[in-house]
Amino acid sequence: MTNMQAQLLSPAPAADSAHRDAAGAAFDLRSLVAADGAALEDFYDGFHPQRAAQSLPPSGRIRIARWLQAILPTGVHLLAWRGGTLIGHALVVPTTRVGVGEYAVFLHQSERGKGIGAELTRAAVASARKAGFIQLWLTVEPANRAAVRTYERVGFRFRPATRLSSEAEMTLDLAA
Repeated sequence: MTNMQAQLLSPAPAADSAHRDAAGAAFDLRSLVAADGAALEDFYDGFHPQRAAQSLPPSGRIRIARWLQAILPTGVHLLAWRGGTLIGHALVVPTTRVGVGEYAVFLHQSERGKGIGAELTRAAVASARKAGFIQLWLTVEPANRAAVRTYERVGFRFRPATRLSSEAEMTLDLAA
């Protein structure tokens, strides 16, 4: 079993109540556990806008379930909770390049713009480094300035040849 696979199978750490959004409201970040599957399906079934980035998340419960079955067994998966409600999911999944993970973050529409995505991103980067990834890769629409600013603050940089495309690529070296 690789360290990346073990990350998912390890017990969830205690919730860290120290996380606060921009308005000072508490939220918790923790690793995914097997019991979170139904909450993730519900989260993505109610997610808006559907199919916003690279056709993700998929629409419809059957497609969502298939997608989650494909991505959850490996990589790093962090969840953001407010009370008992799932409000965000950050993931790093292995690519075909050794040590390189693809990063994505999804936040409930009512929770965007509150700094939760930035906290999820920082936590996912730290977890990916601990899990043995050496680089993270993502795609983003350059017009999504809030996401681009968040990624740049964490250390992601544009791949120059892609900056002007509709889906620009950004990378972050974790060895540094």
